[in-house]
Formats: sequence, structure tokens, C-alpha cells
Amino acid sequence: MLTCSLNNFISFGGLSIFKSIGKGLLAFLMLIFVLGASAGGVLAVDFKTYLKGAQAEILSHKSSIRDDPLDEVAFFELGKAYLALGRHEEEIAAYQEAVKLNSQYSAAHFNLSMAYDLLKDGPNAIKHMLRAQDLYIEERKHAQIRKVQRQLKFFYLKYQRKSLIP
Repeated sequence: MLTCSLNNFISFGGLSIFKSIGKGLLAFLMLIFVLGASAGGVLAVDFKTYLKGAQAEILSHKSSIRDDPLDEVAFFELGKAYLALGRHEEEIAAYQEAVKLNSQYSAAHFNLSMAYDLLKDGPNAIKHMLRAQDLYIEERKHAQIRKVQRQLKFFYLKYQRKSLIP
């Protein structure tokens, strides 16, 4: 006579599938709980706290610049801090200073291009993105080259004028 209980059917070598699934599900739920609790703490930061932190970062970079006015990285980081606050004119000025100090600073050209785009200045956005592309080609940074090329295609579509396309 052929009888097969459900427990025998889903048991392999004395190990029940339900026990394995149960342990995995329990571990998964605990992981979600732990990550959710830590993410909740991060999300609990209000805008005033964020704003104070961003302003403190700007003051810190300005202090670094006062100590070493020829530090292009400090100007670059200052530009990123201005970006976080949406202060794009000041962001552009900081990136321009970084580029003046080091004309080969590819990341500064890229960020300068993106800042010009935020202000809808297509010709300058394309000009600096092309410069970033040339520098990334010289540096043989292939991932950045592809990123710049995608961005240039987007700019050409966005600012579609014959005078902008080389």
C-alpha cells in the first residue's frame, strides 16, 4: 500500500523544508527590522539639521581655502557643498576657481558642466562637458568617458541648436 504523508514528502534526509524556510524567513525579517531601525534614525534628521550641517561644511571648506588658497580640491568640495544647498551660482564660482588652479581637473569640468545645465546655460554646459571628455580620454577613464558621452547626447537633445553642436 502506497501512503505518503506531507511531512515525508517535504523532508530530505531528516531535514524539513519548513524548518529551513522558517529559519530563513526569520533571519530575513530580523534583517529588515535592524535595517529599518537604522534607516529610520537616518531619515529622522529634519531639514534644519541638514541645513546646519551643509552650512558647516561650507564654512569648513572656506577655512581650508583661507589656509591654502591654491588648493583646487578645496574649491571643488566647496562647489559640491553649494550644490547640496541649491546655490548654483556660488557652486559655479567654486568650480571655476578649481579649474583656474588646475585646468586638467576633469571632475571639476564635469561638475561645472552639470551646474551650468542646472542654470539652463547650454553652451557652457556643453563646453565643459567636452573638456571633461577630452581629459577623461587622456586619463583613460573609460567608465567616465561613457558617462560623459551619455550626458553630451542628452545636452545636444536638450539644447538642440545648430550653433551648439560641434
